[in-house]
Amino acid sequence: QGVDAELALKPFMPVAIQVLECSFLSGIKVRKVNPLLSVLKPKLVLFPEDLKSRCPSKEDAPWSYLYYSKGKTIEIPNTREDFEVGLPTDVAFGLQPRQLDKAIAVARLRAKLHLSKGQYVLVAPKDQSDESNRQLLHWGAVDAGRLLSALQEKGIECAFPADDDDGPAGCERSILITSPGEALVKMAPEKTVIYCDDESTTRLIYDALSSVCNGI
Repeated sequence: QGVDAELALKPFMPVAIQVLECSFLSGIKVRKVNPLLSVLKPKLVLFPEDLKSRCPSKEDAPWSYLYYSKGKTIEIPNTREDFEVGLPTDVAFGLQPRQLDKAIAVARLRAKLHLSKGQYVLVAPKDQSDESNRQLLHWGAVDAGRLLSALQEKGIECAFPADDDDGPAGCERSILITSPGEALVKMAPEKTVIYCDDESTTRLIYDALSSVCNGI
């Protein structure tokens, strides 16, 4: 079943708590709680269990409610969707990023994730010499028409099966290969699979696939 990454990293997640101090005496009336929350705009509200009937959770509220009681432990959900990771300057200058769009670029790095003084840090080995020998990592859906043309440019005899039609975006497409070896390539939005018993033919198909996909 594999390892639950989020569960494994939980002990190392730094906890950030912002305390908002209200300039009034304790003993606020229940009817003033919701107006106060509207001003503070918290992400999570903890109420004593005794007040559950008087301060019930609301489905349309922009914040979540939890109720606690004395002597019992409750689990507080992690509301962070992402986090920042530090990278040494010398390692950052050695990266070869590929621009995806105006705001995002990706790079490949072999490193380990460490937690130091409440901050995540990527620690990379000095020897990254084997990077050039690694296979490319590809992403994105494959354009069946472009792949067919790329295969034919490499001298591969291939075609769409007779029952394969150019349906709407998101449907599965197939390419049937008859020479230099028999093979089948199936493309779906979430994956592309090559079915082939011949190693040399598989390599040609992979090279053609690499030419029409984004890779790093």
